[in-house]
Amino acid sequence: MYKFYINNTDNEYHYGELARVFLSDDEFEVIPFRAPEGKLCLRDGHYLINAQNSGDRDEIKREMYRLLSGLTGRTSGWGTLTGVRPLKLAYEMYAEAGSVSGMEQLLAERYLVSADKISLLTEILQYQISHISSDPSSKSAVYIGIPFCPTRCEYCAFASNVAPEEDIAEYFSNLIEEIKYTGKLIRDNSTVIESVYIGGGTPTTLNAEQLGQLIAAVRDEMGIDPAAIEFTIEAGRPDTITPDKLKVMKESGVSRISINPQSMKDETLRRIGRDHSAEDIRQGYRLASEYGFDVINADLIAGLPGEDIDDFKASLEEILSLGANNITVHTLSVKRGSRLREHDPEYYRRGTDQVSQMVDFARKRLADEGFYPYYIYRQKHQMGALENVGYCREDTHSIYNIRIMEEKQTIIALGAGGIGKIYFPEEDRLERIANVSNYKVYNERFDEMLARKNKYYGG
Repeated sequence: MYKFYINNTDNEYHYGELARVFLSDDEFEVIPFRAPEGKLCLRDGHYLINAQNSGDRDEIKREMYRLLSGLTGRTSGWGTLTGVRPLKLAYEMYAEAGSVSGMEQLLAERYLVSADKISLLTEILQYQISHISSDPSSKSAVYIGIPFCPTRCEYCAFASNVAPEEDIAEYFSNLIEEIKYTGKLIRDNSTVIESVYIGGGTPTTLNAEQLGQLIAAVRDEMGIDPAAIEFTIEAGRPDTITPDKLKVMKESGVSRISINPQSMKDETLRRIGRDHSAEDIRQGYRLASEYGFDVINADLIAGLPGEDIDDFKASLEEILSLGANNITVHTLSVKRGSRLREHDPEYYRRGTDQVSQMVDFARKRLADEGFYPYYIYRQKHQMGALENVGYCREDTHSIYNIRIMEEKQTIIALGAGGIGKIYFPEEDRLERIANVSNYKVYNERFDEMLARKNKYYGG
């Protein structure tokens, strides 16, 4: 086991996260340390970092990165960055340097980010600067969680459950009451809502009547016209999409939906726990096209078990042919709480070169098709320490996705698994207000869930 003694620090967190990019948890230990004066003797495999006694964390991380790279023979395109929001840092560097070129230089020198990843950040930053102009803090977003799915995917760690209809009905009844309660607060405080995002889980697990009631409750209780703002409903599982559900969404003014294949390979769909076929995905897209939604988003995952680069390429090509005009390319993350993590916790460390090829192919192919990268985030235990990138055709970007990553807007979250955030612009600070993640606990503690909504307005 490697032991890394980090001199002149009391907190090992940031250095431990960097070590995990290169090594598994059982291969290293990071030890905060205060080096004594005089000569220090270390055993083989033990390393002192920051012998110069620097107080600059970035300098220490650069030293550690170079050591880890030398020990393992590997590099990371993201250099010393381990956070989930690299674009947020890029904006800070842009403000500090006063120019794009200055930002790029700082990212390379201070954080050892590769030229390829710097180029990606630059593209996204420039898209956002040219397309997103309003002050995010002057408006709020609403997130509504529907924590149910037909089956649970192998890689999933979200608040999603396979539940009987009576449980869904009880949850739905409480959710409508939460919308009513929150709607009164929104109206009383003249809150301007910029976007509504109904996610999960799979919201289209609800039946058509419930979907209609849900949209109507948001419209009537919150004073929101779905047709006048960005209003998104995830219809992620094609086996939950029916003509009557699409009809009620379209007639209610919903302009954006997500149909998320993850893969177009039947064998992969079975392996990851999806109870539908690639043909079901095709049929979902055909139905959605008939109803004329403005934006249809698709999610694809690079690095799914059993897939090679040709499988990924074939899935992307088919999604393009089906007409998706907003595509998010995820790199597989092996999250705590997922069955994949239980079965194979080190899966994300294998096949990283191939996954990198998938991500690179997607970027080039989507650019050829007129797509722009417009938002980005990273996750822990992500294959190759890579990233998730949202691509869009001109003006089909999701303002909700952009806002949630820049962290400069209040997000009012309802339902089980909803994590709200209050933004304090004077302090440039967020405060989290989370509902419980389990739908049964949500039902049991429903009065508490209502009371938490007062915190958005100082109650």
